[in-house]
Parts: sequence; structure tokens; C-alpha cells
Amino acid sequence: MNIKNLKIPFTLLNRNKQVDLDLSDYPLFYYKNKNAQQDNIRYCVRILYWAGMVGYGTNHKEAFLKLQESFETYKANNAYLPKPWERKEFEFASNERLLKYESFAVDFFDKILCMDFYSGFFSDGSCLDMFYCDYSNDKKKKIERGVIDKVKSTYGVDIQEIYDSPLPDLFKFIIDNKKS
Repeated sequence: MNIKNLKIPFTLLNRNKQVDLDLSDYPLFYYKNKNAQQDNIRYCVRILYWAGMVGYGTNHKEAFLKLQESFETYKANNAYLPKPWERKEFEFASNERLLKYESFAVDFFDKILCMDFYSGFFSDGSCLDMFYCDYSNDKKKKIERGVIDKVKSTYGVDIQEIYDSPLPDLFKFIIDNKKS
């Protein structure tokens, strides 16, 4: 680890802080991802000891702002905020609702996405748009149109209005409106 890239706040002061922790209270590590093939993820800033709390950008400032946005989102949606000196293990999102539709998901992934459902991890918050995040907006619109048309021809259901919904909601909609 390159020490010059490490920003450590004065943790003795932070140790007495019980609430209202801010990003400035956490040790941050700035680095450049030399293997990045996209400019928008070349620079990174992460909170040490907190797996997954990372910001990416075209420069360190942009990466820091993304990290700050993620931190604030986490803070707003979680009752407990790890202390700056605690290890925060990586947490997977729940997939409990999605697995209620597992047999349909297997069929959908095979027929619509030409993928094996078991080849990755998909959570209750996963959406179809996430499968195509690396494409330009024009390409994404063409893919979206193709998926909508394929679902309509395969299951007889128009999903245009709910295309951006999480997969469990999408699957429930298709199952409830499917023409037998």
C-alpha cells in the first residue's frame, strides 16, 4: 500500500463519536486502477476496512464525489453505521423475493436473455437495465425494445410500462398476465 495515498482522520477524536459520522471521519484510500478499460472507472477512492464502499470516476475528485453519494445513501437507508475502525464485510443484497419465482426466472433467463440464471447473483433489486449498463443509450434502447418484443412474443405480455421494475415485480407481472 502506498502511504501517500492514504488519508486517515484523527481516530481518537472519532472514537468518542457515537452518531452523525461523516465520510471525513473514515480512512480513505485513493488509487488508480491501471487495468480499467473504461475511463469512468480508472480512478478510485474507497473506505478502508469497508468492503464495497468505493467510488469510481475519471479523476480522484469525481471518484470521491461518487463515494460520498454512496456513503450518504447507505447512511440514509441503514440504522447502523460502522465505526471508522471497524471492519465492514461485504453484504449481498437479498434475493428472497426473486427466488420465489426461481423456476420462472430460469425459463426467462434462458428464453429472453439467453443466459443461465445460475451463472450469476441476482438480487431482489436487480433490473433488466443492469444487464446492459456498459452500452451507449442508443444501444440500450434497441436492446430494451428487443427484450420487450421477445417477452411479448414468448409470454404474450407487454412489459413496456414496467421494464425498469425489479425482476421479482417483473416476473410477477408476467406470470399474472400471461396468456396460457
